[in-house]
Amino acid sequence: MKIDKLFGIAAIIFALGYFMSSLPSAEAYPQGPSVSLGSNPIFSMGGDSSGTLLTVPSDQSIVVSDVVLGASGSNNNTQACTGIVNILNNSGTILASFRLSSDTSPYYSSQSNMAGQLSHQFGSGILVQPNDSLSIDISGNCTINYTISGYYAQP
Repeated sequence: MKIDKLFGIAAIIFALGYFMSSLPSAEAYPQGPSVSLGSNPIFSMGGDSSGTLLTVPSDQSIVVSDVVLGASGSNNNTQACTGIVNILNNSGTILASFRLSSDTSPYYSSQSNMAGQLSHQFGSGILVQPNDSLSIDISGNCTINYTISGYYAQP
């Protein structure tokens, strides 16, 4: 009788396993403002001068996710240069601000002859609304290079 019960339990486990394997698999996709749009929703741009980077389309938002900055130069070869980088929207609101310094003077030792660098990943990103623009303002006496990247999303 024990063998009958064992075969009965084995048959139930087999049937349950067969039933579970025949169910369709589920796949989860993010929803809400983090759902990207378009065939290539990623953007990335770089440069070394102030100006408008892009204007957001009326049916989309953008999320800035990463900023990489580099500063180089020195102030008349006597002291480190400094630079300020502001990321703004079209109303002039500062969305992010960074200060960099660098000492690439040939008159200093090689240990202090390093360019200032910053790489920042925003945990939740900087949201830029539809029809808004994204601009960068660079000031100071350094040469500043930047790369800004992110993605287009539903508003």
